[in-house]
Amino acid sequence: MDRPTPETATPPARPGEYEAALPHPDPLTAEQFMPVLPPDHFAAFLEELTRELPLVGDDAARGALTTRARVLRLNVEQYRVNYAAARAGLTRVLAETGAGVRESWARQEAHLRFMNEAGGNVEREYTQATEQIEEARQARFDVLTLHGARPDTHSAESFYQQQALADLAREGHPLRPPETQTGSKRVFNAFAVFSKFFVGLLSGVSINLLFNPESRLYLTLIALTAGVMFSVLLLWLVEELAYRAKLAQKTPGMARPAGYIAGIVGVTLLYLGVEGYLNWDGILRVTQQIAANAAQQSQLTDLSTAGDTNAVPQHWSLLAFTLALVGMAAAAALLQGRERARGVLERERLAARVAQLKQTRDYAEVARAADAVAYLEAARDRLAPPRDVTGPDHARLNERVLNHWEQERETQVQTIGAGLVRDARHLQDALEEFARQVQAAQHPQRRTGLLRFL
Repeated sequence: MDRPTPETATPPARPGEYEAALPHPDPLTAEQFMPVLPPDHFAAFLEELTRELPLVGDDAARGALTTRARVLRLNVEQYRVNYAAARAGLTRVLAETGAGVRESWARQEAHLRFMNEAGGNVEREYTQATEQIEEARQARFDVLTLHGARPDTHSAESFYQQQALADLAREGHPLRPPETQTGSKRVFNAFAVFSKFFVGLLSGVSINLLFNPESRLYLTLIALTAGVMFSVLLLWLVEELAYRAKLAQKTPGMARPAGYIAGIVGVTLLYLGVEGYLNWDGILRVTQQIAANAAQQSQLTDLSTAGDTNAVPQHWSLLAFTLALVGMAAAAALLQGRERARGVLERERLAARVAQLKQTRDYAEVARAADAVAYLEAARDRLAPPRDVTGPDHARLNERVLNHWEQERETQVQTIGAGLVRDARHLQDALEEFARQVQAAQHPQRRTGLLRFL
C-alpha cells in the first residue's frame, strides 16, 4: 500500500456522516518503478537493422556488421534477463515492504476512524444539548413571567430572593437594597476612619507635652504612637459595642442591649475624660511656659508669681474644640457599628424568608426551571471525545514505523531501478551506434580526384 494520492482519494463524506478521512490507494506494481523500455522494443529494432544488412554492397563490411549484430542480439538477451530479474526483485521488495506499510496504514485508518466516530458522537450530543438548553430557556422565561419574576433571573437562589423581598414588602417590612456606595457615604466612611487617627494624633501631641518637656525624638514618636493606639482602640470598641447592641435586639441568646449601651456610654465618657484632661493639662503647661519665657525677656509680667495660678486659661476654646472632635469621632464609630449590624440583620431576615419559601415547596417547579439552564450548560461543557487507548505516543510510533517501511522500499527500488536504467542506456547507445554503421555501409561516400587512388 502507498500513501494516498489525489487521484485515488475517496470522495468526502456527506453531511451527517463521519467516516475516516483516509483514501484507499490501488496496489503497487513493479512496472510503476521501471522507467525503461521492455526488451521486445530493443529486439524489434535490432531485427529491423539486421534485415537491412543484405543491402550492404561491401562483403567485408557486411560480414563485420553481421558479427556486430550477433553480439548485439546477445546484449539484448542479457538485457531481457536483467529486466526480468529487476522485475522479480521489485515485486519481492514491494511484497516485503508492502506488508509493513499496509499494516501501519490500517492502524492509522482504524485510529482515525475511531477518533472521527467519537468526534461525530460528541458533535451530535453537543447539538442535542444545545437544543435542550434552548428549550429550557424558553420554559424558564414562561415560568418566570407567570410568577412575576424578572426574565433575566438565571438561578433559583435569585428567584427565591425576589419572592422573599416581595413577601416582606407585602407584610410591611421591606428590606433596603444592598448598600450602594454613594459618594456621600464614601466620604462619610473616609472621614470616620480619618477621625480616629486625627484624634489619636491630638492625644499623642498632648501626651508629648505632658511627658516630654525636652522634646526628645524617640519620646515624641512613642507619645504619638500611644495616642493613635489609644484613640483607634477605644473608637473601635465603641463601634463593636454598637454593633452588638443592635444585634442583641433581634438575636436570642445574646446579652441584653442595656449592657452594651452602658458599655458605650462608659467608653465614651472615659475617652472624653482622658482627652479633656490631656488637653487641659497641656494647655496649662504651654500657657505657663509661654508666660515664663515672656517674663524672662522683660516683655510681660511673670504670671507664675501671681497668686491666681490655678485660674482658667484663656485658651479654653481649644479644649472645647478637641472634645467636640472626640465626640464626633465616637458618634461616627457608633453609626458605623449600627449600620453594619443593620446590614447583617437584614441579610439574616432575607435568608430566613428564603429558607421558609424553600421549605414550603411552593416554587419547586420554578426553581427547577431556573436552574435547569445552568445545569444543562455545565453538562454540555463536560462533553469531550473519549480518549483513544493508544494515545498520541502510539500514533507517533506508528508513523515512524510507516516511514521506515516506506523509506526502505524507496531505497531498494531506487537501487534496482538505477541498475536497470544503466543497462537500458548502454544497450540503447550500442543500437544507435550500430544503426549509424549500417547506414554508413549502405551509403558509402564516393571519393573524387586523387583521393580515389589513395
